[in-house]
Amino acid sequence: MGSNTDRRTFLKLTSGAAALGAFGVMPAHAQAGSTLTVAWDSDIDSLDPHVFKSVGGYAVQCNLYDPVVGWKVRPIEGARGVSRSFPNEFEGSLAESWTFERDGATIVLKIRPGMKFPSGRPVDAAALKYSLDRALQSPGYMRFIMPRMIQVSKPEQIVMRDPTTIALDMTGPTPQPMVLNFLSLMTITALDPELVKPNATEKDPWAAEWAKRNPAGSGPYVLTANNPGVEVVLEARKDHWRGTPHFQKIVLKFVPNEADRVLLLKRKAIDLIIGRPGLSPRNIKPFEKEKDFRIVSVPDTTCHWLAMNQTRKPLDNVKVRQAINYAIPVAAIVPNVLMGYGSVMKSPVPALTPGHDATLSPYKYEPEKARALIKESGVETPIALDLAVRIGWQPHEEAAVWIQRELEKIGFKINITRQTDATFRQLATKGDLQLSIETWQSWVNDPFFHMVPLFHSTSKGTNTAFYKNPALDKILDENYHQADPDKRLAAAKAAQKIVIDDAVWGMLWYDNWTRVMRNDLVGVEKRWDTFERFNSLKTA
Repeated sequence: MGSNTDRRTFLKLTSGAAALGAFGVMPAHAQAGSTLTVAWDSDIDSLDPHVFKSVGGYAVQCNLYDPVVGWKVRPIEGARGVSRSFPNEFEGSLAESWTFERDGATIVLKIRPGMKFPSGRPVDAAALKYSLDRALQSPGYMRFIMPRMIQVSKPEQIVMRDPTTIALDMTGPTPQPMVLNFLSLMTITALDPELVKPNATEKDPWAAEWAKRNPAGSGPYVLTANNPGVEVVLEARKDHWRGTPHFQKIVLKFVPNEADRVLLLKRKAIDLIIGRPGLSPRNIKPFEKEKDFRIVSVPDTTCHWLAMNQTRKPLDNVKVRQAINYAIPVAAIVPNVLMGYGSVMKSPVPALTPGHDATLSPYKYEPEKARALIKESGVETPIALDLAVRIGWQPHEEAAVWIQRELEKIGFKINITRQTDATFRQLATKGDLQLSIETWQSWVNDPFFHMVPLFHSTSKGTNTAFYKNPALDKILDENYHQADPDKRLAAAKAAQKIVIDDAVWGMLWYDNWTRVMRNDLVGVEKRWDTFERFNSLKTA
């Protein structure tokens, strides 16, 4: 299977075992050690680290760039060849080591010696200084994230002390895990300045247009082909500081239809399916009995919930929202819809996130209590509401039917509407949805990073409940940069209790991070941002 095969031909060639032989196409399994063929349902919108990007853009970038610091992974007991990150555990990457000064208001980064870009030029403090300056001043979203997360808003706060040392002088003390989580994001990295600068113009001083399609990183792979809607091809570097990856070539095939992805994997024309989620639980379940494949399923921080728009009556009534929580049979939805690839949500803060408290929520399936709360609310029944879900999101579509049936038992009349992802997002952001099933995954595993966009009254586009509570805003604002870890965790618990008592969400489930792949793949690593680093993958 050549890297120039377009998607239609690829699907045709792999439509059956006979076709594989007739066209001289080797199954993906025969290419162990050379090429890893991956199916996904995404595409690249931008390769610029400092610009908001699609799942596809970020997934590819994770293999073209090195972060400044890395989320450490440790093996999972009983899971062959699988490792995952644990809260607040980090390792060196571009920065070999780091120290904090000024009571946590300055972090000093020591650049790993001998690192090089593919061009052969050194990855040094000057390159990192240029890249951090660019993050802070280019048109992308990092210019908003850096001041908020690590209190760096001016290039003068990014200091090159010597050719191997960078210091970030923050406005004040910042929780050390917050700083290190931020520096582990793939949006904070080093670009080769001598590759980027020649493409700058007066109107585009940071070469943002050029960087959309041209990587300039130091990662273990380089980009050799990017055919939108067809495939992306990565080739391994032999001189990367982590060593040469096992797979010399990664071919990511764009396969938008989930049934096609399943077929290609069963035909062994691909080795692995990635994406969000890549495969739905009903398509994952049958692979449990397939000896040639393995399922890797790891608890994750992805949340799914029923968004209740509080600008729409009667969802502005807390008793109505509480009644909805008591009417949702989440304990039945998880095994029947998620097939076990997830867990019941006990708090809006994920179970793997520091500060999570599973003891705060009183909600469980109690329809009699739900009916009593509706009566106490004073709202006349039946209550007619629309429940929006995204087309093709199988767990959401199935869960919507469960929710519809149970809410109608307590006095609602629910109409399920299905929209494309783009339409859904537009309507949710504008406040035009009443009920909707939402999802969110915080790349920074921190309770305040998680709660601010979802519950702070000033958060636009992400607080789709349009929730406003001055007491909660005060806790979030005062403790976002609280350096005392005990005070910070206590504040996180207080914030969770407010959100739960106000029944801001109809709490549903936390996803597992689940992948289906050929049986001999090991070296699977799950980090907080959920994206694969292909350099760790190998055959057993």
